[in-house]
Amino acid sequence: MILLADSGSTKTEWMCVSSETIRFTTIGLNPYFADEDTICMELREKMPQSLKAEQVEKVFFYGSGCGSAESKNVVRKGLQRVFTKSEITVETDLVGAAIACYGAGQGVVAILGTGMNIGYWNGKTVETPLPSLGYVLGDAGSGAVIGRRLLRAIYEQRVSQKIVESFQEEYHLEVPELLSRVYKQPRPNTFLAQFVPFAAKYRNEAAIQELLQTSYREFSDFYVKPVAKKYDVKEISIVGSLSVVFKEEIMQNLREVGVDLQKTIANPLDEIGSNFEQRKAL
Repeated sequence: MILLADSGSTKTEWMCVSSETIRFTTIGLNPYFADEDTICMELREKMPQSLKAEQVEKVFFYGSGCGSAESKNVVRKGLQRVFTKSEITVETDLVGAAIACYGAGQGVVAILGTGMNIGYWNGKTVETPLPSLGYVLGDAGSGAVIGRRLLRAIYEQRVSQKIVESFQEEYHLEVPELLSRVYKQPRPNTFLAQFVPFAAKYRNEAAIQELLQTSYREFSDFYVKPVAKKYDVKEISIVGSLSVVFKEEIMQNLREVGVDLQKTIANPLDEIGSNFEQRKAL
């Protein structure tokens, strides 16, 4: 029995590859926000009874925040406490995204979810010429950055009064609570990303469209363009919910840098599973 996981900062999707498909969801297990104990407890609480840990032979975990040996080790140790008899492989979520998009093929791949990452899949490994700097320093076009920009525009009253009132009716979020959630409480990136549906709802308002265009212009200019140039490619595939929600804005800005959008996948786990036999041969 083999268990696959696609983990972002907000949630982790799990799928058991066996004669019977078993699926479940946990919180995002990004090791920057979830330690070994959290990973272990979350799995023991959320894993369905039909999935017996001792029967899992291999676990393939593709997660955000898993770019270093140290962070991979945090996840591996947490998983090993649950799946004591399993062989465990931990890779970045970008590897999972690349497998979903290209299998054993090649191409530029990006993730647009709570965070953002981009690299080139050579068929076996992901090459990342640009570092992933997180939602404070990087993550252009991500849910966290769009949420951050939306909140600034609303609380600095750079949007219409209609949008301000609609936002407060929906979220009832006063400034002291906002600051506490961003600066004092855990998972501020996930908190910021939860406002993406509001941005999508009012995307045709001039101020909201401007912040979306700014986000995807930065994504295209600062990330896609240099990576595409380095590897001499003209196409990109993107994984993550925002690649579908804001596809129009993304395509518009990609065209400005001479890159076509080849494929978008909101949830890559099915494609990872379908390409799994191919992956095992890599």
